[in-house]
Amino acid sequence: MSSKIFSATELWQRETSLPSIPTFSQSLDSCFGNNGIQLCSLTELLGLPGSGKTQLCMQLCASVQIPKILGGLNAEALFVDTNTNFTAGRFKEIVCASLLKCQRLLDSPTDIKDDEALKRLHYINAFGLEKFCATMYTMPKVVEEHPNIKLIAIDSITFPFKEGISPSQRTGLLFRQMAELQRLALEKQIAVVVTNEMSTRVGLSTGSVVGSLGDAWAHRCNARVLLSSEGRERRAVCLKSNCGPNAVGQFKITEEGIRDID
Repeated sequence: MSSKIFSATELWQRETSLPSIPTFSQSLDSCFGNNGIQLCSLTELLGLPGSGKTQLCMQLCASVQIPKILGGLNAEALFVDTNTNFTAGRFKEIVCASLLKCQRLLDSPTDIKDDEALKRLHYINAFGLEKFCATMYTMPKVVEEHPNIKLIAIDSITFPFKEGISPSQRTGLLFRQMAELQRLALEKQIAVVVTNEMSTRVGLSTGSVVGSLGDAWAHRCNARVLLSSEGRERRAVCLKSNCGPNAVGQFKITEEGIRDID
């Protein structure tokens, strides 16, 4: 079998035609390099507890639903919860506030009602390694049954592999799963966002805080963004991106969700 050869022009046209999922923060959108999270990409959110990883995932699950006229996709999302951080009440606050902001911008009611917006988020509890592996195995079937899914959020990718598996087994299994997930994202034009935790790497004289899962994993995603908190403000630092230069964004977490700092 021969592989098709594309010109750089064809690749550029394909990449620039792909829409992005906004975060409701222009500073944060710029940090990701494509006015938000681009479809067909695998994005990793790094950070300590309380840095805003889960909140940002829920905001993206709401943002993917906003009308296309406002830069959204009018689509659905899938949230894979591996450490039971997701709360339906908090997501309802975020999605209702997002729709209300859209109504103000359009100066008319949106076609999406609050109840319908909640139904557009599909939730899977994947607590434990066995349930997580089963979820990843059935992911193509889930996407086939819900073809309007344009975002898959996994919070977190680290938690299922904390116990009961050796580092070498973890690396092989995780990389196979991510390869299949990325293939699915490319075929169905879906954005994949995974959260990762921080761990301490002990050196010869001191230790440093780095992302979990090792150096090999650090090169697996298309984009890697480090989140941190400074008081009430949050900062996002793009550590790696294949679609833009490293950048820094600032945002805050409000009752309405992710917003720019005034």
